[in-house]
Amino acid sequence: MKKNIIIFLLLSSCIANEAQEINLGLSFLQNYSTFRYVGSDGKKDDLNYAIKFGYGLSFQKVNDKNFFLEGLFLYNNKGAGSNLYLDQLDWSFHYINADINIGHKFIFGKLSPHFGGGIYYGRLLKADQYIGSTHYDLLDLSIIKKNDFGINIFGGIEYGYSDNGSVFLRLKESAGLLQLEDGESDQKMYNRTFSIHIGLLFPIK
Repeated sequence: MKKNIIIFLLLSSCIANEAQEINLGLSFLQNYSTFRYVGSDGKKDDLNYAIKFGYGLSFQKVNDKNFFLEGLFLYNNKGAGSNLYLDQLDWSFHYINADINIGHKFIFGKLSPHFGGGIYYGRLLKADQYIGSTHYDLLDLSIIKKNDFGINIFGGIEYGYSDNGSVFLRLKESAGLLQLEDGESDQKMYNRTFSIHIGLLFPIK
């Protein structure tokens, strides 16, 4: 994993050094979030997706070959749902995420399809679990780790409505690589999130 991160950072540095265009962005996210969950018996459970939200800011550099380097600072709500006997289970994790992505744009007039991938780091601010009407603060109970790290892949389309900006739609899949369960638990839980991004990009001239 360390080797892949070093290669990613070297590619990012090359794109940044050849930057020709700089954009600032504002994004709103609809998250369809769940966990990859493995119980203490080794059995995988398919948890329900929970519809959450997020929003954030982005900084994008595009070089003359239409490759881009992008940094994002996001507030992200993630979680999942399930059932325990007759009670509904709901997890709600609130993160601050920092993403670094690299990608490529295909320019067709005012339309610019794009795709790419990257890495993210998440810092957990709040972790709630509800079993029926009973609430548990998982951070206070010290059973959920505060740090998360993972990878992103994405694709979307951008429309330049004028020289002063563009709007974009992006679909992103994020996979957490760090085990979230803390302590001596044999259970394993990893973030999995599919998100729809709608946003604006403004060029800095």
